[in-house]
Amino acid sequence: MNKAISGCDSNKTDLNSRLITLIGFILFLSFNSLSAQMEPFLLLEKPGTKHRIRYYVGDEILFKHKDQEVFNTAIVVGFSDSSFFVNKDVEIKIREVEALADRSKVKMVRGIANGALIAVPGFFLLTIANNGLNTGDRPLVGREVYPLAAAFTALGGLGYLYKGKRYRLENRWRLIVVHH
Repeated sequence: MNKAISGCDSNKTDLNSRLITLIGFILFLSFNSLSAQMEPFLLLEKPGTKHRIRYYVGDEILFKHKDQEVFNTAIVVGFSDSSFFVNKDVEIKIREVEALADRSKVKMVRGIANGALIAVPGFFLLTIANNGLNTGDRPLVGREVYPLAAAFTALGGLGYLYKGKRYRLENRWRLIVVHH
């Protein structure tokens, strides 16, 4: 009888220690996420919609001054109430920024474009292998391959032309520094 009781107590102790560990882990994660949310950030948003892009310290930002033609690439190093700092404390006033560019999806689009361009020779090689070895049809490349290859080539070419989105601040977009 004592063995059964002591075995039950060890299971309760083990369950209690696991429960305490789980509660501690949840508290750790919640405090950790709260501290991460409390750092200031630069917010590009379109009021009344859910379109928001956040720039934190250490993020790369592409911006265009009102008096310049090209976009500048820089790393965000800090914020004040009306400006942000880039590359070793160069101050950029928010009211002097005309547009921002979001290049975050360019790598994904270029990867899809690479895949499309690599697939084109594969279409021809697989059709030649199928017709030459399996069916014996002539010509080795059928008519249905050409439109498919042209579509994938066009998709690949257009993917390389994609440069990301540009957000002009005059088109209802606004740029603000958020301090918690």
